[in-house]
Amino acid sequence: MRSLMLFVLMFLSTYIASAQPNSQLIGEQLSIYREAYPKIEFVLLNSTEDFDQLTPLTGSLGKDLSNVDYEHPDGLRVTLVEAQEYRIALQLEHGNGTATLFKTPNSQISNKPYTCLITLGLPLHEGDLAATRFIYDISDEALKSLPESYHLDNQDFMAYSVDHEIFHCIDAFTNGYLYPRTKDLIKPHYDRARAELRSEIFSAIAHLSRQPDGKRFLKSLAIARTVNLLSGDVEHYTSDALNNLAERSEQNTRTNMRALAKESMRLADHHVPSYAEYKQFIVTLWSVLQGYGIDTGFLFSEYPELALENSSPEQIKAMRNTINAALSVIH
Repeated sequence: MRSLMLFVLMFLSTYIASAQPNSQLIGEQLSIYREAYPKIEFVLLNSTEDFDQLTPLTGSLGKDLSNVDYEHPDGLRVTLVEAQEYRIALQLEHGNGTATLFKTPNSQISNKPYTCLITLGLPLHEGDLAATRFIYDISDEALKSLPESYHLDNQDFMAYSVDHEIFHCIDAFTNGYLYPRTKDLIKPHYDRARAELRSEIFSAIAHLSRQPDGKRFLKSLAIARTVNLLSGDVEHYTSDALNNLAERSEQNTRTNMRALAKESMRLADHHVPSYAEYKQFIVTLWSVLQGYGIDTGFLFSEYPELALENSSPEQIKAMRNTINAALSVIH
């Protein structure tokens, strides 16, 4: 059985290398991470067909596997694994990036105690502006008016995305559950935003370690993250951290991924907002979106407890100015 599953893993690696744009770049990155974290098997899934080769996970990853991302009672271990199977398949179907870490003491596809399943699904085969179109999420007409200096290089964005997704696994491996159990309805949203920001910080300094002059990429990404607030992408708002990291005078040019991860975790202590600050951010955003005439129903269906909170005029003005400045770049 183990030899069969090893063959499946090699097949997946070969198939992905031939099917995925920039496959050499991705393969090189995965090799670096495997060397830095020898206890983790990093498996890139390029399609639902790839994932079908591994399901049910209780077979390919071993019957005693457990999910490391979410804190859970022992009695729900298998239920959570099955839920993660469904979530990964859904992300692949919709072309979304994700990374999920499993503890795999009896894995059938490797002899490593942990397995990180990664999806990317970036449509970089759609031309030179594929990454720019993907991240800004704007019309082709608006894309044509975007200054070339704010375009995102496809390869840079692919490398950045691989770093971002893999760090979710590294974070859980190093620090334990990313999503603790809670009865608070808002706390899970904060935990996801916190995890996204931590991954973004790591990806940013990893990008600068490869390209010390690559600050424009981070600033362009910050603009896109800001504009995307208008379409409700709250959990990926990382613009403040990206701009601050782009302005750092001291850049880490080391390529040791463990050292970069440790540095990013230190920086995250300064950039990740507190729970109270996050809730205030949501309330402020609600007021700002109302000012733009945008339907905010989506926001407080997710954050019902904050519907009656108030934000200060200064905070509203500051956020509106930030969004207007980003909009001025693309319109």
